[in-house]
Amino acid sequence: MAQNMKVVQFSELTNDLTANRYGTSKTDENGETAALIKIVTPETGFSFDGGSLGIVSVENKPGEIWLYVPRRAQRLTISHSAFGVLRNYAYPVAIEGAKTYEMLLDIGTGVYATITAPIAKSEVYIDNEYVGQVPVYNKYLNYGKHTIHAVNGKIEGTVEQYVTADKKSLSIDVEMTDMSHLYGDVRILVDNNADIIFQGKRVASGLWDTQLKEGSYVVETRKQDYEDSKTSFTVKRGQKQTINAIAPSPYTGYLSVYTRPQGVSSIDQRGKYIDLSEHTPVLIGSHLFTFQKKGYVSQSREYTLERNQVVRDTVELLPIEYFKKFAFYFGGGYTLRGLSGATGILGATYHGHDIQLSYTFGLSSSKAVNTYDASGNYQSRLSYKMNSLGVKYGYQILLTRKIAITPQVGFVTNMLAAKLDDGSQMFADGASCKTVTVGAKFLLVPVKHVCLFAAPEFGIAMGKDNSFDLVSKQADFSQGGFAATLGILATF
Repeated sequence: MAQNMKVVQFSELTNDLTANRYGTSKTDENGETAALIKIVTPETGFSFDGGSLGIVSVENKPGEIWLYVPRRAQRLTISHSAFGVLRNYAYPVAIEGAKTYEMLLDIGTGVYATITAPIAKSEVYIDNEYVGQVPVYNKYLNYGKHTIHAVNGKIEGTVEQYVTADKKSLSIDVEMTDMSHLYGDVRILVDNNADIIFQGKRVASGLWDTQLKEGSYVVETRKQDYEDSKTSFTVKRGQKQTINAIAPSPYTGYLSVYTRPQGVSSIDQRGKYIDLSEHTPVLIGSHLFTFQKKGYVSQSREYTLERNQVVRDTVELLPIEYFKKFAFYFGGGYTLRGLSGATGILGATYHGHDIQLSYTFGLSSSKAVNTYDASGNYQSRLSYKMNSLGVKYGYQILLTRKIAITPQVGFVTNMLAAKLDDGSQMFADGASCKTVTVGAKFLLVPVKHVCLFAAPEFGIAMGKDNSFDLVSKQADFSQGGFAATLGILATF
């Protein structure tokens, strides 16, 4: 094979300015612009020796080697580990600086061919490999059989060429024929607007309408961060068909979350429930999940997953504190007693200690009371309502997470509000009675921050105006005794 390696052609490329263009020109050790020899060869791995003048630079390019040599170079030795040595090749022309030359190097395994076709810009494939558009010059063909195919739209042609050692060069002209009758209409559809790749080229995204020659084909679908998919289909001449291509599969990682207590729900950013208790595939990237269970404080956690990565985590939800260690509350209710009324409440708890202020607006009226002067003459008839201002202290005891009892002691001032029904003489308006109360407040929490309560109590009168005492006896209502308040509180 070494004896067969030879230079088929060497010539100056008069219109090629590569050797003298900025970015591709090079200078020799004397500072002069070097000559460029473009060595056309199907192989790489060559070594070059320029003799006493040397070699300036060697660059491997697709399909050729760029060899920079000093001007006045005369000889070149080419060696290769497989193809041997071409020794002391004498340049057939004088080598001048800043000029470009072309060398066709035959490695002894084939010949150089020029391929043409009757239709300009027809694409040429040799043994199913794209080599360019016609005309194709200096294509090296190894000895043996080759299939050369030219195509321009629906016009095609094929030539089978046998390359033998008895030929120094080949000129191959591919005859082409209109093949429209062999084509069918094809529509390719793919979900997620994925890219459609056909014969190595991206042709569309999501939808591709085309015409293909009868036969079997493979279309590939691609999308960033997705696994490529392939779909095979067969085209029949003169027929229309729609192909639903397999969509790319998204890259996923795996998430496994153990929760305490059991029965915790996990919800993704779209509000969709997803079971993360197993080895669950999740799209790569960042995801926010909310973990929740009735009666427990919800948690949100963000996970970032990479392709095929397994992320494990433990999430423990804490029970909701329906009764906080430190809380304010306010609300109201209705107080049942001798003279009932609506009650407003404001209070706070701190580590179980409960301080409460309340004010009751009297709503129900007492029986009518007649008043007389010292001579026994009738003066007026009045009815009474009773308002109350109270402060109470208690200690909250939790029975369950939602039920508590607060034993209470308190001090309440009851005040009469008189209403003149007849006559003109007011009596006992503003009279008061002070009582000490003992009772309890029962609390039930149906939902967080809301409490229903019932607070029975017993009041003992400790100090009262004479007029309050007189009115209570005449109107027949108690100065203390049993009372109960029912209502609702908001806590925060």
